[in-house]
Amino acid sequence: MDPAPATHLRGRLGEAIACLFLESRGYAIVARNLRVGRRELDIVAERGRLLIAIEVKWRRTEEAATAWRPAQRARAHEAVLGAMAMLPGAAERPWRFDFVTLEERADGLSLTHHRAAWSPGNRFW
Repeated sequence: MDPAPATHLRGRLGEAIACLFLESRGYAIVARNLRVGRRELDIVAERGRLLIAIEVKWRRTEEAATAWRPAQRARAHEAVLGAMAMLPGAAERPWRFDFVTLEERADGLSLTHHRAAWSPGNRFW
């Protein structure tokens, strides 16, 4: 059996879980799976004036926190620049990159929200 459909399904489920978690913490979901050309942002949320691009990774091991590699972060940066042009008023607002990890552990599923996990050039808008 091809593992790709199961991986895709787990990714979508992870994003849904992350959205529920974020909403319970006062974030408003602006977009899910926002396509910007060939790039995609898993979640775009807002809290006050701040817009947050959120990458979600689900892993079966404790390696989820290292799963967002530099090349993926660069693509996310390109997607945010495109999203700034697509979403009304987004270019005038501050942005942040967050990272949500879901890890399968012996005692259950663990979710961690890494706020301000990364910034292009180590600076924030």
